[in-house]
Amino acid sequence: MEPESSPVLATRRFVIWLMFCTMLVCLPVLGDESELTTDQQMKQAQAAYDRGAFEEAVVQWRNAAASYSRQRNTVGCMRALLNLSTTYQELGQHRLALHTLERATRFAEDSPASLPALKNQFGVACGCLNHFERAEKTLRDALAIAHAQDDSRAAALVWNNLGILSAAQNKNKEALNAFGESVKLAESATNQLLVAKASANAAAVADRIGLSAESERFNQIALENLKAQSSTHNLAVLYLRCGLTDWQLHHRSRAERAYQNALAIAEKLGDKRALTYALGYLGQIREAEGEARAALKLTRRAAFVAQEIQMADALYRWEWQIGRLQRTLKNPDAAIAAYRRSIETLQPIRRDLLLASGQIGRTFNETVGPVFSQLTDLLLQKADDSSGHVDTQNILREACDNVEQLYSLELEDYLQDECVNLLREKATRLEAVDPNTAVVYIIPLANRTELVIGIGGELSRVKVPVGAEELSRVVHTFRSHLEKRTTNEYLAEAHQLYEWLIAPIRSLLEAHSIQTLVFLPNSTLQGIPMAALYDGEHYLIERFATAVSPSLTLFTPHRIHWKNVQALKAGLAEPILGRPELRYVVEELDSVQKLFGGPKLLDNQFVWPKLKQDFAESQYQLVHLATHGQIGRIAGESYLLAYDGKLSLDQLEELLRPSQFRGRPVELLTLSACQTAVGDDRATLGLAGVAVKAGARSALATLWFVHDESTALLMEEFYSKLKNDPTATKARALQLAQLKLLHNPRFEHPGYWAPYILVGNWL
Repeated sequence: MEPESSPVLATRRFVIWLMFCTMLVCLPVLGDESELTTDQQMKQAQAAYDRGAFEEAVVQWRNAAASYSRQRNTVGCMRALLNLSTTYQELGQHRLALHTLERATRFAEDSPASLPALKNQFGVACGCLNHFERAEKTLRDALAIAHAQDDSRAAALVWNNLGILSAAQNKNKEALNAFGESVKLAESATNQLLVAKASANAAAVADRIGLSAESERFNQIALENLKAQSSTHNLAVLYLRCGLTDWQLHHRSRAERAYQNALAIAEKLGDKRALTYALGYLGQIREAEGEARAALKLTRRAAFVAQEIQMADALYRWEWQIGRLQRTLKNPDAAIAAYRRSIETLQPIRRDLLLASGQIGRTFNETVGPVFSQLTDLLLQKADDSSGHVDTQNILREACDNVEQLYSLELEDYLQDECVNLLREKATRLEAVDPNTAVVYIIPLANRTELVIGIGGELSRVKVPVGAEELSRVVHTFRSHLEKRTTNEYLAEAHQLYEWLIAPIRSLLEAHSIQTLVFLPNSTLQGIPMAALYDGEHYLIERFATAVSPSLTLFTPHRIHWKNVQALKAGLAEPILGRPELRYVVEELDSVQKLFGGPKLLDNQFVWPKLKQDFAESQYQLVHLATHGQIGRIAGESYLLAYDGKLSLDQLEELLRPSQFRGRPVELLTLSACQTAVGDDRATLGLAGVAVKAGARSALATLWFVHDESTALLMEEFYSKLKNDPTATKARALQLAQLKLLHNPRFEHPGYWAPYILVGNWL
């Protein structure tokens, strides 16, 4: 399904992100200065901070910390380092903030009054790096110290940060309670600015969960407490925050007033950080009111300011907004150019955007995906008007590259690290793909679905008159019905999806004698087995072998010979940790061993120390793990069960990754488990994530709970074909194994044979 793309929804996603990135930090706390030169440095730093000149504040606070250190003034050094850490947080330099706080801990004994602030900011830094558990523990410690010291202001700050931490994990009720505590304590400490902060945060979360009345009440409290404040960067940011919430509540005029207040403060202070957002959001209002030319003028100003201060996280948004506006003004070339600039701008900051996505409980595709999908839509429309074959091919190539780039970023988002790039270095083009293979890009858009088919060096294209929303509805119903092995309810959706996704390209596939289909589906389609699509008489698997790849540039396709492959097999047959026995695991592992030999680790031999020992001593190209497990919505929730506990993806990487560095990566990682992937749109993304994280070139696993007897039969047939038929690709071997189950009356329902998905290198 095409990601949400309206300005209103895009703003809704940004509300919590802005709250996390700018409001999780404390205000700098200044104490009494003892030396004149240091006093001037601290005052200059504070003044720079208040007008949003954070780079200047960093220099001044670093100088102040050095001065205090030379004076052996540990209390002053602590204050300067805390302020420096806060400013690093504002700049998004969270690791530098954490390092600065580690320096500050050396002075904690000499400055007990600063201990709540130190703990508080440690919690902030951990939260910004998505270390949520550690963040909460540290913030709770800070809260206990603040209460012990009877420091209401410090306690209010901690409660505010606990609220944001809960909001980042979608614990919305806990977040509202925490913000409420912060408001009460800030009121008792007569700290209006902190009352406004906590209230504005509560308003954003209340709106997020549909409590409009509560959201409006909190937002009005925030605005009332801002009236008497002096002009600072933080005040401008709070007006922006309140404006965003009023925008979500459809109080357009109130939102505009808040943005205008932020704009006035920013212009008065020369605060370009606040200025770029005030201009951009005012442009968004003009866009929503249909005043595209006025909106474009404001947005260009916002982009100029963002570019001037090299603020990429703002610049990519305004380039995106310029693209939308140019599209509205019927300037497609200018729109495409703006979208390209937006995507180019976000590349260096994608790690921060990935972190921010996790912090607001959304995927990268949901937060940034619309930039890619809207550009793809424009490119495909441009292909309609292209002047010739070469021009059309180049445009379609760019559209496909754009789709692949988004899928690669989604995978990086899933893993929350950059190991994806390791495999991307050996990129391949469609020209290198097997001539009997067609690569099918499925691109759902708002009013249609586009199929782009790569065969050899040529790209073809078909439009299907079904929008993303309708396609998503049918896909989810299909998935639900497939898992019911006692009914044939799935057939209606299986046939409808076949008519949309396969029938329009069937003649093209037959004309080129295609045998294998490699799908690059969007996130919605990643959770269904394409093999089970049905033409009214036959399943797709009866005509084509199938595989899935989130990106061709992640898996360089090539064939290997399986005759001399070394294999490691491990599994659990015994019931363990509350999980039932898997009666057919012994039979399954024995069948693999007969074909490939190598060690077999069963039950109490399947333990982490033994695995590490075996991988240190040998190099395996096939790893078969038959055990309980789960591939979750995020990589941190994914695990396989060994006899001595859960194996995380990090541990799998520790085992398998060295073989990739030695030039002989694991060719196939098979996860033959009772439940390998949860049933959501990121299931196949998770399967690909396992392969990439572990350093394997492909993975074979299942989309839902599978029958272990049918699994044993399928695996035996799959490996037999790989070993004994030199012409069989992995995709073809899987096809033949699935067909054997399909033709077995006990297992003919696709609930038994369809969930097996081959991800990655299909050759």
